[in-house]
Amino acid sequence: MKEQLKVGDKIASLVSLSLTPLKITAVKKVYLDKDQVEIEGQAILFSSAIYAKLPDDMDENLALSVLDVAGAPAQVQRLVKPGDNVLVMGAYGKSGVLCNAIAKERAGVTGKVIGLVRNEKYIDICKATGCDEVILASATDAVAVQKEVSRVTNGKMADVVINCVNIEDTEMASIMACRDRGLVYFFSMATSFTKAALGAEGIGADVDMILGNGYAYGHALISLDLLRRNPTLMKIFKERYV
Repeated sequence: MKEQLKVGDKIASLVSLSLTPLKITAVKKVYLDKDQVEIEGQAILFSSAIYAKLPDDMDENLALSVLDVAGAPAQVQRLVKPGDNVLVMGAYGKSGVLCNAIAKERAGVTGKVIGLVRNEKYIDICKATGCDEVILASATDAVAVQKEVSRVTNGKMADVVINCVNIEDTEMASIMACRDRGLVYFFSMATSFTKAALGAEGIGADVDMILGNGYAYGHALISLDLLRRNPTLMKIFKERYV
């Protein structure tokens, strides 16, 4: 059931702006450090569209930043089971830190969350948000990623791979890091279905692959609640986006 709205309510559309008819009359401010643009304009939301009222207990920019990637942690909550080895590719980014936290909650003390980043200065944030191990490697270097995941899992590989890296050519690294009959979730919109499907076939990898759907039932509430109950995530998002 959708929340009832009245004139004057502030809402966040949970439909991608790429899919939303938008008339921009003026660009007021561009926040390069926050990936946000302040505009004057009009958007058309259809009756079937999904949206969320902005919460009263949270800064507007903070809430918008979380809702922008709400689909990722909601899907991770569904996919990860206790005891799983989970690889989060792009573990330092906006969706990555949320996935780290919820993956650790789901995997528990018997599981292991592995973060993949390229820069050594990102390690502390990854560990603070839930990663047990952090791998330094390029997400486009499939062989290097496979070797590192094998090393930190004693050859077991990842049960679940979450790809949050918004660059091309990361499909093979995701697939090769996953165990046979494991699961790869491509949240990145840079994912090529052709590269993923034919790549897995070409190396004989029997893995299940899910192309990221930005919507999951209750995903806005799941993500906002995750931020509320996790002081470390709240601090990071405030520093980055408020």
